[in-house]
Amino acid sequence: MGQSSSIIVCGKPYDVGQRVVNWQDDPSISAYTLHRTDKPSEIPPFAPAAGMAGAAARYRPRRLIGTDRSIDRLKQVIRQFVVHHDGCQDSRSCFQVLHNERGLSVHFLIDNDGTIFQTLDLVDCAFQAAGVNEISVGVELANRGDALRFPNDYHGRRDKVTCQINGHQFLTYVYTPAQVESMISIGKCLARIFPNLPQTFPANGGEPLWTTLSDPRAYTGYMGHYHISTNKWDPGPFDFKFFASKIRGKMVFPVVLSGDKPDIPDDHDKAEELAQSYFENNETEGEGGYYPVGPMGESRLWHGGLHLRADKGTPIYAPFAGKIVAARMTEDCPIGSRNFVLMKHDLTVGQAQIKFWTLYFHLDEETANKEAPAWYARAASQLAEDPIGLNQEVGAGELIGHVGEAGPPGRFEGQLHFEVMAAEEIGEKIESGFWHTIEGQGRDHFCNVPEIVDKIDRPQGGRKDGMLSRAELLNFFRQDERREEFRKYAVHHMSEWADEHDWQVMINKSKDFAALSPAQRGRLFSEQIEPVLWWTDEVAESAELPADKMVWNYHPITFLIWLHEKMKSATSTAKGIASEATFGGKAPPPEIKDDGDATEGFTDDEDVLFGASSKKLELEDLVKGYPDEK
Repeated sequence: MGQSSSIIVCGKPYDVGQRVVNWQDDPSISAYTLHRTDKPSEIPPFAPAAGMAGAAARYRPRRLIGTDRSIDRLKQVIRQFVVHHDGCQDSRSCFQVLHNERGLSVHFLIDNDGTIFQTLDLVDCAFQAAGVNEISVGVELANRGDALRFPNDYHGRRDKVTCQINGHQFLTYVYTPAQVESMISIGKCLARIFPNLPQTFPANGGEPLWTTLSDPRAYTGYMGHYHISTNKWDPGPFDFKFFASKIRGKMVFPVVLSGDKPDIPDDHDKAEELAQSYFENNETEGEGGYYPVGPMGESRLWHGGLHLRADKGTPIYAPFAGKIVAARMTEDCPIGSRNFVLMKHDLTVGQAQIKFWTLYFHLDEETANKEAPAWYARAASQLAEDPIGLNQEVGAGELIGHVGEAGPPGRFEGQLHFEVMAAEEIGEKIESGFWHTIEGQGRDHFCNVPEIVDKIDRPQGGRKDGMLSRAELLNFFRQDERREEFRKYAVHHMSEWADEHDWQVMINKSKDFAALSPAQRGRLFSEQIEPVLWWTDEVAESAELPADKMVWNYHPITFLIWLHEKMKSATSTAKGIASEATFGGKAPPPEIKDDGDATEGFTDDEDVLFGASSKKLELEDLVKGYPDEK
């Protein structure tokens, strides 16, 4: 019997970093077998689940993908992961119950020691959760479950806890650390593969929802069997909150300024203290790259991020989990590196669903003599001189690049442009009043907002001129205490990266560059602005950026500390899971079962009628749901 560390999706291996035994390694756990594996002469299951009497197939192809069994097509379909516990002693016993007794299946089985058994390619449907099999992946975790019913099955070697599901209290066994680790490994792998499967779970106020959903098929993310069927209670005390936080990874600073780790401390005061070093690095150690104006230490040009000074080649880490959706690796321009990575992030913070992008600009070109990021190794063959659409899943804390050099001509230094942008103002969704919002007047690339300009502009000859010089910007960000107010600004304006045709017109009309000759203004555009522009209509469409190229920018260090504070509680134990001592002693109603006892809740007409009969079901029926009557 062979084994590996890869799961199989559309016939291709994907490494999860854990021990995996698949149906090709071991045919005795193959859901593709069209007979009982314990008695090959017997075809139907001997105690069939509802709808499975006389059935030979324990699975079916996914109807929504038709004949296109490619990974690209499957990515469009998978949007749920259903978690179960099996009520059995181990995963092989579970397979016997599902396949030989019930005529059912599930994609993954995770044994007590963390071994992952895969019985089906994810391109095919398992019979595991009625109503959502077409759009989901399923897993059975080995666990006897009901500790009241089976009090001595683990001989005291496994802890017991309580959980409340659909208003009933259960005394149940916990999952082993090895099982949890294998689940996290699968989750991280699937996050890289399936863009429509977010690391979310049914929740209320940030805490897991322990009741059945009114419309389970409409949900997108991770869920339990009890979220789908009222007569099921599996996976019992599975902590979706902890699980989702582990898939996303731990939030970090993009570069290390001191010490050897980019981690953000969980202690609020320590996190704020460490953030101060990043503020000082940007505001007092450099000569430009401020937020939200002054890209090179001069002019009123909008600057949506800030520059962090670090040695060339310093590793850059993803502060948040997300997807790399565009990147560029090419030759330098007169102001240095124009390489970048753009990430898209879809996160749940409390009850708020937010989407934003982070940009990492002035990256060093990845070469063979240094450690290349994993995403680059996967996508290197796609990268060309122009930004291209990518879809590379990256976890929080994962290496995404290295610091390059940039600056005014003749004054290059190692630095990273770090930026946070959103299509809508997302701060109010999470914490009302924390961010001070500013609407950029007009739709060009120059800031003419008095609330910003007047604080920086210093009187010359008794009056302000409404422009910002390099000296004024340096003085403000190095000495003026009001710079701290800018750290909480959320500013709406035209992105500096947009390839708008009016750039040269604006430069020629602007007072900021009036002292330059037409030839000098032309070189300013052609050498310092045009080479760094990347936001085209094509990139916007593929990266889901706003079509009008207007963004909300946030001070990225403040945003990082603020969001970390709002999300750090996600790593704590979910409410609803309590100690054994809290058990009230009352058994749940007998009609509520786990997968070891139940014969219903696994299939519906979509599964039972698959084949000739299922042709009566049209695509619209498949999307909306399925008829109750056969």
